[in-house]
Amino acid sequence: MDALVASLEDIKFDIETALEEQHGALPLPFPGMDKSIAGVCTFYARGACTKGALCPMRHVRGDRNIVCKHWLRGLCKKGDQCEFLHEYDMTKMPECYFYARFNACHNKECPFLHIDPDSKIKDCPWYDRGFCRHGPLCRHHHVRRVLCTNYVAGFCPDGSTCKYMHPRFELPASDVGQKDTKKLIVICHFCGDTKHKAMYCDKVSNDVKDQMNAEEIAKLHQLNQSMDGVNNVQKLTLKPLESVTCYKCGTKGHYANKCPKGHLAFLALNQQRESGLDADSINTRDNMG
Repeated sequence: MDALVASLEDIKFDIETALEEQHGALPLPFPGMDKSIAGVCTFYARGACTKGALCPMRHVRGDRNIVCKHWLRGLCKKGDQCEFLHEYDMTKMPECYFYARFNACHNKECPFLHIDPDSKIKDCPWYDRGFCRHGPLCRHHHVRRVLCTNYVAGFCPDGSTCKYMHPRFELPASDVGQKDTKKLIVICHFCGDTKHKAMYCDKVSNDVKDQMNAEEIAKLHQLNQSMDGVNNVQKLTLKPLESVTCYKCGTKGHYANKCPKGHLAFLALNQQRESGLDADSINTRDNMG
């Protein structure tokens, strides 16, 4: 009845247009501000946002599947450039470290995911193909299934909904090759593209690039200063070899770890000390007599 009397399907209010076009949204005074309570930028989702890092709305990418654990504590400094989600979603929380490591978590209100370790084990592709050389020692699941005779013969009318196993005859990819490819892939944290880093991204403004370069230079300068301090301390603590006494053989001119008499030099030193003590005792007795 409401649709017949007053249908609002073809009516669009001015406030809806203003929200979609982001009228009155002023740019941020400086990049890197906290935008966790702001809305999602509709222009960025279409790839048409011109404000870049100064946009007051959140720039959310679709490839973020895990909530940022630092953002949960209010300690994430990356903002929109973070590769993790900045929203509270219980289904996308990171995995609980204690449950994954010790298979037990005593926190009754733990916000992280408790994933069964057995569910993370994948099916063995070689066993599904017909034979696995590792046998029962394989780290993947060996699940016994019944082959579909129709599929083996050439055609199965049920297709993917068949209750029997449709074997795959192509060779599985090796784990070593997959690990190497994962290490070689470089992902830009600013635009999400591959084959370049965020500091070399063409979509980053010059001000943000200068800020990132300044941070990298500051880190390198701080690291060099710390290394110079360690080297200076080592130089100050070293003594000249003329004043160094080896505690193994008792002679000067070298350290104990470079003693030319070997690791049993302390035995000769003990014999010398005992002989010296015996000579001193004889001299004292003669003087007393």
